[in-house]
Amino acid sequence: MQLFRLAAISLLTVAGLPVHAGAAVFPATPAADIAQHFTDYYGVRQHAQQRVQVTTATLGGVTRPVVRADWYSTDATPHSDAYLLNEQHPVQSPRRWYAMSIFLPVDWIATSVPVTVAQVDNGSGAGALAPPLALQIRGDQLTLNMNFNHRTSDITPANSARRTVLAGPATLGSWHCMVVRADWSAVAGTGELRVYMNGSAKETFFARLSHNSYAGALHVPRVGLSVPEGAAPGHRVMYADFIWVGDAAASLNDLTQKTPCHAAP
Repeated sequence: MQLFRLAAISLLTVAGLPVHAGAAVFPATPAADIAQHFTDYYGVRQHAQQRVQVTTATLGGVTRPVVRADWYSTDATPHSDAYLLNEQHPVQSPRRWYAMSIFLPVDWIATSVPVTVAQVDNGSGAGALAPPLALQIRGDQLTLNMNFNHRTSDITPANSARRTVLAGPATLGSWHCMVVRADWSAVAGTGELRVYMNGSAKETFFARLSHNSYAGALHVPRVGLSVPEGAAPGHRVMYADFIWVGDAAASLNDLTQKTPCHAAP
């Protein structure tokens, strides 16, 4: 049995919730330290040096170190993104939290081809399977693209399931902050996924008793550009906050407080 609820109201509230004692949110160091030692925390996928870099910028009224991703149509790879090294081979746990925030500049040009700006990849290495969860820009809308399979072998894109859900408008010159609570599972009838957008305690997406991943997936969070063929123009730029990951003891408030949406005026 699968239960899906869009725009459901959570019992949690962001404001006033205490941070859970003993909850672990990684990295446990301040953003300024991550910026200074970026390569100690992150790996990158990029065509050339400086396609993915750290800079300090004031975006949406918030000044903070951010990841800038540039992509050109002449690049040999469709990716300009960054991923947390300590989540490349994560310890398997029943629940994981993620906070990933992206900023679209005002000169972003809409395209009907979906451009991925944040994702939790399957980490298979082959790259043949779509991520279990991706935040994409399609036209002037944000969408959640989800891919999963209950098979334990011979998993292909053709025999995998896909679900796409509208997550709201892709507002230019503004932060879009996604907090995810995932009980990852490739077993049919199990697993849970909750997605919250822009500091709200109201769920944008909620699926319970539903498999949501692939067997053996490592669930590697990434921010930055993944651009398919046919996505004009020839140069794209986006900005992202650092990725924050919480363990099973973390809360919505713990992760929301890390995002630029929490700090925005």
